[in-house]
Amino acid sequence: MSERFVEKRTGSQSREYANLLCDFMFKRMFGSEANKDVLIWFLNMVLEDVDIADVSFIPTEHQGLTEEDRKVIFDISCTCSDGKTFIIEMQKGYQKYFRERALYYTTYPINAQGREARDRYEKERLKGVATEKFNWDYNLKPVIVVALLDFQFRHSEEWPKEKFHSSYRLLEDVVHEQMTDAIRFVFLELGRFKKRISELETAFEKWIYLLKNMHRMTEIPPEFSEPLFERLFLLAEIGNFTPDEMKQYYNSLENMGDYDNIIHTAQEEAEKRGLEKGLARGRAEGLAEGHAEAQVEIARKMLAAGMTVEQTAQFTGLAADEVKELQ
Repeated sequence: MSERFVEKRTGSQSREYANLLCDFMFKRMFGSEANKDVLIWFLNMVLEDVDIADVSFIPTEHQGLTEEDRKVIFDISCTCSDGKTFIIEMQKGYQKYFRERALYYTTYPINAQGREARDRYEKERLKGVATEKFNWDYNLKPVIVVALLDFQFRHSEEWPKEKFHSSYRLLEDVVHEQMTDAIRFVFLELGRFKKRISELETAFEKWIYLLKNMHRMTEIPPEFSEPLFERLFLLAEIGNFTPDEMKQYYNSLENMGDYDNIIHTAQEEAEKRGLEKGLARGRAEGLAEGHAEAQVEIARKMLAAGMTVEQTAQFTGLAADEVKELQ
């Protein structure tokens, strides 16, 4: 089948669908109580070996121990009935240390479990039913990060180019025995997914295809006739938005475009400077300096666009103090 559904066309039956990767649509799909079934469907499909029946959303602003901790904001965070915590993140632009950032994020819900155990103990102590000493067995409930990435990680040479779905756990080096199931990372590298609509084989691949291409469609293809996919199309149809939702969507889209322009412009300027210096002092040295300057230039433009010091530092890899100096 041809890619006719991916091309815009006019006509009374044509519809306009939203870009699922902008912040407004991402949270509309996965972060609202009204569409919780969409999130559950997606998580069960991505994780495969879990069976989630229900989830409860928890505040995305993390209640950490320090003021700096409390500035950490997840895109979407929820728990299911067996205690598993899910952090669902979307990252548009390439970030060198995103995997480390994902690891850092897991420390918040893990620490929260310790604080909750302490709180339960204090309540029991006040009722006179607790032991004299706080004693917690550290039986952690799993924390799972699911990240949608609109770029590609750098992998080893053996990594298959088309492999876009990866799942990481803590394993022993030689025997590969799992140390614990308390921490897991799942990454979906959308930049590696190249299949056309005629090549889609599973419901999961259809999901990934829609994440990348729904905003280019003008009708529901026969391949997406299942009720839940039809629900997703209905959810993303711009004609169904209220005036306020329409405003939020286009503001989100504009911010996404501004963000992409900031990054691309800064990279082009830095590459040009790096190339010029490379010709004068050796290509390797010049390009390395150009890359460093790119991070600084990107940071300046992100700050000028109204992004916070924390957001800028997380994306560029610069220290927060360096970013504050640029401010």
